[in-house]
Formats: sequence, structure tokens, C-alpha cells
Amino acid sequence: MIAGNLSAQEVQKKQEVVTKNYKFNDGIYFSFSDFQKNSPVLAWDEMQGNIFSNPEAFTVKAEILKRKSTGPTQENLLDSIWGFTMGGIPYIKIEQEKKEPLTLFAGMRVRGKLCYFTYEVREEKEIVFSAYNPVTYQPFRSSKEKRNMKIKKEKIILFETGKVMDYNYENMAVILQDDPTIFRALNQIEDWELEEKMFKCLLIYNDRHDVTTIASNPN
Repeated sequence: MIAGNLSAQEVQKKQEVVTKNYKFNDGIYFSFSDFQKNSPVLAWDEMQGNIFSNPEAFTVKAEILKRKSTGPTQENLLDSIWGFTMGGIPYIKIEQEKKEPLTLFAGMRVRGKLCYFTYEVREEKEIVFSAYNPVTYQPFRSSKEKRNMKIKKEKIILFETGKVMDYNYENMAVILQDDPTIFRALNQIEDWELEEKMFKCLLIYNDRHDVTTIASNPN
């Protein structure tokens, strides 16, 4: 009975609130569940490879990531991992539409019940160019050209389920319905201030709605 009580207390101590700056244990995750439990499957000292960090963009690109071995060549794990943590910050693997020489990982800028991350990808977009009459200011000739452009992607992950969603007004309005105060504040935001104030709603929502993980090493 005593041993059982001690075990329960020990587990309880390992339950930690995931704040927006929560530091996760460094290592490699093979699934969202590994991340959710703050339980890397492999430590960095077990790994070797080529990775390139871009602190300004909050992203990491990787060419090779393998287990250290003195035997036969180990497989590249980039196709099978979910993500990793470096310096306490989780990085999520981004599934790109076309095969790229480097695998992209986006850093989780906000941690909590709603996790937020962003990254840029190159996409081909059709742009309309018009020539205008200098007197009437009306277009008299237009042409369409395809351009390769950088597109900013913003995403949220629901920590309790692992569901990934676009970070936009429509999705936030659905998520925030369980908090009438924040939901009402979101609906009162003017279009010109939406970008700034919607993000504040996300942060306030996380502060008001705790979510926990099981940490093997308290931070």
C-alpha cells in the first residue's frame, strides 16, 4: 500500500503544465505521442547526420539523420520520424508537396493547449499584370505570369489530440467556443487588427486552459 502511494505521488510530480515557453526533453520523436509524453525515443548522442539551423526563420533543415553505428550503414530516419527537440524547443517535420533535397522542420513558437508554428514554402502562383491608361487609370491590357513565390504557412496543433489545423480566423472561432469570454473578444476584433489580436487570444486561451504532459526530467 505504501509503495503504491509513493508510486502515485511520483507520477503526479511528473505531470507538468505545458506553458508557451515550456522546455521539452531533447531528442528524436517517432510519433506525436512521443512528443505529447515528452519522451524522446532516441537521444542526440545516439545520432549522426547533417542538419542546418536557421534561428531567424525558426526552422531546421536536415539532409541525413541516422543512428551511430560501427556496423552496416544505418538507414536515414528522416522519413520515419515525427520531429525532434533541440535546446528544449520542439521542431515538427513538414510534409512537402514535392520531394526536396532537405527535409524541413518548423520550430514550435508557442507551446500549450494550442501549439503554434510557422514556416515558408515556395509555391508557383499565377500573377496578373496590368497596363493602365494614364488619363483614365483604367487597365487596357493584362497578362498572366507564373511566379515562384515564398508563401508563409501558419499552423496550430491541438496538444490533446495531435490534430493539425490552419491558423486562421475560421478555425480559431471554432476552437475558442469553449471559452465564451475569449470567443466574444475574437468576434469583436476589426479586420485591420486581426493578425495581432487573434494571436493574443491564442496566448490568453493557453494561459486560461492548462494542458499537461508527463516529463521524465522536470524543467
